[in-house]
Parts: sequence; C-alpha cells; structure tokens
Amino acid sequence: MAKTTKSRTPARETEDHVDRYNKVVDAAELNGIQLVHVNFDVMSRYFDNEGSPAIGYVVKTEDTYYDVEDGFAACLVNFEVEAKDDSGVTLECSAKYTVSYRLSEACDEKAVKIFLRRVGVFACYPYFRGLFASLDWSANTRLPPLPVHKENVATRPKKKVPKKVSARETKVD
Repeated sequence: MAKTTKSRTPARETEDHVDRYNKVVDAAELNGIQLVHVNFDVMSRYFDNEGSPAIGYVVKTEDTYYDVEDGFAACLVNFEVEAKDDSGVTLECSAKYTVSYRLSEACDEKAVKIFLRRVGVFACYPYFRGLFASLDWSANTRLPPLPVHKENVATRPKKKVPKKVSARETKVD
C-alpha cells in the first residue's frame, strides 16, 4: 500500500512563515547602528537655479548576515538622495549604515533576512534623515526635510464581489 502525505496548503505555509518571522521579532534586540560611509556633493549650478529642485531618495538593503551560533544578525543599508534640474543631477548624497541585532535564540535564516531587510531600514532611516538635514543646513541648500519612510507593501488583488441585486431589480414570478 502506498503511503500518502499531506501537502501543505498555501494558508498553512503563510502561517508558518508568519510564525517564523514573529519568532525573530521576539528574539531580536537592537545591538547597534553605525554610519560606515557618507558622500555629499553639490554642483555649483545647484545654486544658480531658482525654485525647488526635484528631489528623490532610494533605500537599498545591500547585504545581510546571520550567525546562528553567535546569535548575531546584521545588514548593510544604503541611502541615496538626488536633486535634479532640467540639466540633470545637481546634488547627491549617499550614506551606508550597518544595523546589527542580537538574537536570544536560534531562528530560521530566511525569516532573519526578511526581518533585517524590513526592520533594519526603519531602524537607521531616522539617523540618515538627521544626517541629511545637517548636511543640507551646512551646505545652505535649503531642501525640505526627507519624508517619513514608508514600506512598499504589496497589495492583494481585489476579490470580485458579486453584484448585489437591488429590491427594484428583483423579479418575482
């Protein structure tokens, strides 16, 4: 007789992922945030332009590290800001931070890396935002403060809801 095995349902797999992630959240304690690189360049034509330049920022988690035996996890987060005019980039700022955590118990490596990519950015963004404001003030570039950072959350496709029939449309035989 052949042995049958139950396959995991997508809902159960999602619950398992959430449980593993939540275990990391419970076990993690912020160890440190260090600025490891900064670059700030303002082109002379920046000051020639009147009005507000177009400004944007990008955040990338470049690397993650997890040592199960030592209970140590870290990531490298890169921030980049650019101001542009019609001719191109007029101001550039980049900074890299390491963010490290101590984990009180062994956790799933994939869940730790997801945690680092999500939470590590939010841990060090206020530091970058403050650094950028200080550099902006020192250079007298008068840019607005960087916005509050928001996570890009994937949205679920909307389920088709059957059209409700109003009382007037109801046919009675």
